[in-house]
Amino acid sequence: MKWYERFYQQDFIETVGFASAEQTEKEVHFVKETLNCPKNAKILDLCCGYGRHTYLLAKSGDYHITGLDFSDHYLDIAKTKFSHPQVTYVKGDMRNIPYENYFDAVINLFTSFGFFDRDEENEIVIKQVYKALKPGGLFLLDYENKFYFVYHDVSRKEKHWEKVSEDKYLLFENEFDVESEREIFKVHVLENGILKETSGYNIRLYSFPEIKKMLTGNHFEILQTWGDYQGNPYSVRSKRLIILSRSEAKGK
Repeated sequence: MKWYERFYQQDFIETVGFASAEQTEKEVHFVKETLNCPKNAKILDLCCGYGRHTYLLAKSGDYHITGLDFSDHYLDIAKTKFSHPQVTYVKGDMRNIPYENYFDAVINLFTSFGFFDRDEENEIVIKQVYKALKPGGLFLLDYENKFYFVYHDVSRKEKHWEKVSEDKYLLFENEFDVESEREIFKVHVLENGILKETSGYNIRLYSFPEIKKMLTGNHFEILQTWGDYQGNPYSVRSKRLIILSRSEAKGK
């Protein structure tokens, strides 16, 4: 079983909690301002998780949103906690998006890219996004900045404990494999002095030139980049790498 088949579980959300409503509102505001889609636009939230962005985008009443995710657990939460008449939640694999020439925009947020072992598999996701978009459709990718992660997160804080309750602690471990250029994140659950479980993720961190090559090689034009949701420029010190690109006419 692959890590992404184990990690995104309901129990993990209950352990580490949901993202704050304030954080989600800021992110969705940035998405709406950046895409500037017309009313009734169709938007795909690719790897929508439990639907926090999906729901707020639909709540405005301006768009028809499809949330696609692989996790049954996350989708169950989304349908219960973040349902809306203008949202459709679909189970699916990002390497096989079941739509063609359908969406005005696709968003892929919170480092939901680079999951797979081979670069070719990760590039398939880009190809699938292009297939799902209408000509001239927009693709907004929010990704972890590899340079910030290596020089800040790993070098300063490889391991840290968090107390959940009197009897329960979490140990978080982060490392960067320099040979594979992958972020390896592990969460250990210690309860009543017993190590109960270990979970985590293993994501390929690409630099901007690497992602740009995949995008431009698969019929996308880079429009703009940012380093955070406040709209600051992307740099080596940015926490995020946010890329807006536009699909070329089909058949080019």
